[in-house]
Amino acid sequence: MNISNMTINRKTWDFIQRHRDEDVRKLALRGCKDPDVDFPFALQQIQGRQKAKDKLPDYYANENILYPPTISMEQCSSSQTAQYKASIVSGESFADLSGGFGVDALALAKVFEQGYYVEPMDELCKLVLYNTNIFNINNLQILNGTMEEMLPTLSEVDVIYLDPSRRNAHGQRVVTLQECTPDLTQHKEQLLEKARKLVLVKLSPMLDLKATLALLPETTAIHVVAVNGECREILLLLSHSIPGKIDYHAVNIQNGHISDFQFSNIEEMEAVPALADSLGAYLLEPNAAVMKAGGFKCIATRYGLQKLHPHTHLYTCDTPSEDFPGRQFRIVNHFHFNKKEAAKHLSGIKKANIAVRNFPWSAEELRKQLKLADGGGLYLFGATMREGEHTIIVGEKL
Repeated sequence: MNISNMTINRKTWDFIQRHRDEDVRKLALRGCKDPDVDFPFALQQIQGRQKAKDKLPDYYANENILYPPTISMEQCSSSQTAQYKASIVSGESFADLSGGFGVDALALAKVFEQGYYVEPMDELCKLVLYNTNIFNINNLQILNGTMEEMLPTLSEVDVIYLDPSRRNAHGQRVVTLQECTPDLTQHKEQLLEKARKLVLVKLSPMLDLKATLALLPETTAIHVVAVNGECREILLLLSHSIPGKIDYHAVNIQNGHISDFQFSNIEEMEAVPALADSLGAYLLEPNAAVMKAGGFKCIATRYGLQKLHPHTHLYTCDTPSEDFPGRQFRIVNHFHFNKKEAAKHLSGIKKANIAVRNFPWSAEELRKQLKLADGGGLYLFGATMREGEHTIIVGEKL
C-alpha cells in the first residue's frame, strides 16, 4: 500500500474482504505467503473495520473506508457522540485542532460551510483526506501540523474544537487537565481570540469537573454525554467572558433517542430537596450523565422526589415518572442492614444485582456479606437513610 497517494493493490483489497470477519490475532499468527499483499496494512484495515461495526456504523456500512492504527480507533469519538457535538454548535466555519481519525471533523463539516482539520501525523491526514472523498465531503481543508504550529496561521473561525490527548509521551493515561496535550490552560486565550463564537472542548469523564471549572472559568455550558447509560465524554463550551451562570446538559443517548436533563449551577445551588422520612413505593436512580453532571438536588425538586439522605443520590416517591432520566424500581422490601435482618429478608434469594450509594462497603463487599450471586431480576441497593441508618432496599426494575 502506497500511503503517499493512497493506492491499494487489488490483492490487498481482496485479502481484506476475504478475511474481514476473522480473528485478527489468529490471522496475524497464520501470516500471508503472497508477497503482493500488504499484510500489516490489511490487518490494520480488518481490525479497524471490526471496531467500527458498533462504534462507527456509518463508516462500517461503507466498504471503501480506510482505518487508522488501533490507538487512533480507540481514541476517536463514536458516530453518535460526534453527531451530538455537531448538533450543539453552529456557524459558517470551524477548526478541529485535534485531528485524529477525523470522526468529529467529518461530522462538523456536514453542518458548517468551511472546516479545517489539523493533525501532526502525515498518515492520518492522508487517511482522512481519502475518507472525505469517499463520503463526498469537499469543504474540509486538511492541515498537516500541530495545533501550536497551525493556530497562529489560521484565520478566525466561528467555532474551534479541541480534544486534548489524554495520554502522555509514554502512552500512559493522564487524569488532570494540565497533563493533557495540548495543555488547554496554556492556550485558552489564543484559542478564544481565534474563535468568534466559542471553543468546544472534549474531555474525559474521569476528569474532576469542579477542579476543571476552576481552571476554565470561561466555561458557559457543560454537556455530559453518556451512551446506553455509560459516560463517554464531557464537552465544555468556552466563551470570551467569564459567566456567572453555567448551563448543564446531562445527555444519555439510548437506541437513537436522546434524553437531555438540563439545569444550571444556580438552580442546583438554590434547590432544597425534601428528605425522606421513609421509603415510598418506588426508588429512583439518576443515569450516569446526571450523576457526573452533579444535578443531585434539582432533579429531586424538578420531579417532586424525596432524597434518601443529603449525600445518598437515590430518591423515592409513590408514583413513577414517565420521563425520569434514569432507572426506576418498584420497592418490594427493605430492612436495616445486619446479619440477622439480612438472613430473614433474603431467605430463598440466591442472586441479585447489587449497587451501593453512600454506604460503608463496596458493592462487591456487600455481595460477599450477603452471599449472593450476580444477576437475576432483583436489584439490591445498600444506602444510607436520612438519620444515618444503613438500609438494604430490594427492588424490581420497571
